Amino acid sequence: MVQEKISDEDLLGLYWQGLTNREIALKIGVTQAAVYYRLEKLGLANNFHKEQVVDPEKVVVLHGMGLTTIGIAFLLKASVQTVADHLKVLELEDNYYRYTEIVTTESVTEGDKT
Repeated sequence: MVQEKISDEDLLGLYWQGLTNREIALKIGVTQAAVYYRLEKLGLANNFHKEQVVDPEKVVVLHGMGLTTIGIAFLLKASVQTVADHLKVLELEDNYYRYTEIVTTESVTEGDKT
């Protein structure tokens, strides 16, 4: 049961979760070579190892700029899981929650105006 095409959306979703090429290939139902090829075409590094080196200072700076875990991972070319692990060690919360609070507060405020 091998798919003929790899959806970039599916591939990127699994990639940013920190899955290895092998894990991605198994989930999508393609060969590791196909995953490697698509990642290369998308200009992304391969997730051969789950342990990625990320400078904690860069994580702190990008977090301070308001980036979410996904945004930080994208800029540092690391997995979301690696960045999430760093945020946990640094005792920082994902900025996604700040955005959720802002949207919820604005929705309530706008609802009061009508």
